Amino acid sequence: MEIMTKYFGKLCFDESEVLNFENGLFGFEAYKKFSLIRFDNENGNILCLQSLEESEIAFPVINPFSFIPDYSPLLNDESLKKLNLNNEKEALFYNICVIRPVLKDSTVNLRCPIVVNPESRNAMQVILDNNQYSFKYEFGNMIKEG
Repeated sequence: MEIMTKYFGKLCFDESEVLNFENGLFGFEAYKKFSLIRFDNENGNILCLQSLEESEIAFPVINPFSFIPDYSPLLNDESLKKLNLNNEKEALFYNICVIRPVLKDSTVNLRCPIVVNPESRNAMQVILDNNQYSFKYEFGNMIKEG
């Protein structure tokens, strides 16, 4: 399938690249199909989560483990069951970023990761029960740590 993207122009996507969000993302519940696109072919740690249904809906996301090695999100039993996972180690995690003009002022939402079952390509955004992670973790903190 060929779609127009927010940042990359027209791109072709294979069905195997589609992430299916049964409930959409928080605030974007109507959109169920997304794909991850690398901003840089050399680096898979900073990506774009692009809606396949609406070209203007796209979010910068990170692989949190590349920037915060001790990030350890725990999913509740309901989330594990919905994604057909036995534990968090089977999942892929991504976190949505808000990019500011000054990069160090940008933030990442560590409290509400996107969780993907890599086998089924089903995904969901969750709110972690543990409040140790911030909704607005500053990039400046990641630069110091990672």
